[in-house]
Amino acid sequence: MNLKLNKMSSHFLVKQFSEEDISCIYEVCRRNPTYYHYLKTKPTFANIKDVFTELPPNKALEDKLFIGFYSENHLIALMDFVVGYPDIHTVFIGWFMMNKEYQGRGTGTEIITEFLNYLKKEGYMYVQLGYIKGNRESEQFWIKNSFKPTGVETSKDKYKIILMRKEL
Repeated sequence: MNLKLNKMSSHFLVKQFSEEDISCIYEVCRRNPTYYHYLKTKPTFANIKDVFTELPPNKALEDKLFIGFYSENHLIALMDFVVGYPDIHTVFIGWFMMNKEYQGRGTGTEIITEFLNYLKKEGYMYVQLGYIKGNRESEQFWIKNSFKPTGVETSKDKYKIILMRKEL
């Protein structure tokens, strides 16, 4: 993967997370109870640590990035994504979460817009993601950012995932 973090945003510093960042990631997660309500769990250091290695079928850790968007050393948003999944033309966003203090200001849309524009310049054609069925806040955010449901719904143990896709 030849993606350059410094090209993903013109407004925020983008850094790849390491396990040393788990406590600041946890603080953002802890302040976002809506997401965890639909996930039917609570944020823990262990489930955040799992994000570093969770992969879809037939993908390797080299295909994945778990990144943070920062302003003045303050974590604004976090995202994990896998390139080349489910096909070589697509990037799959596994997780995107805004710091609660910055929600409702258009900052999330700004981050996603810049990120998608960067992916398009890098030659990707599509971005896919899933949101938890019933999470209207998440659904509306992705619809506002021009993602469309694919009609695919996947059942997990405690919830269902609605797959969405956007052509770049």
